[in-house]
Amino acid sequence: MKRTAVIGISKVLLVIATVFVSTSSFICLHRPEIPAELKR
Repeated sequence: MKRTAVIGISKVLLVIATVFVSTSSFICLHRPEIPAELKR
């Protein structure tokens, strides 16, 4: 009983970690062009 609960919790945490890592890497890779007004 305890073992199945621990396995379930670890799977949920793994999914949450994967979502956060994938969204942060997408934000790092997406580099929009800086407008000319901000470069001055």
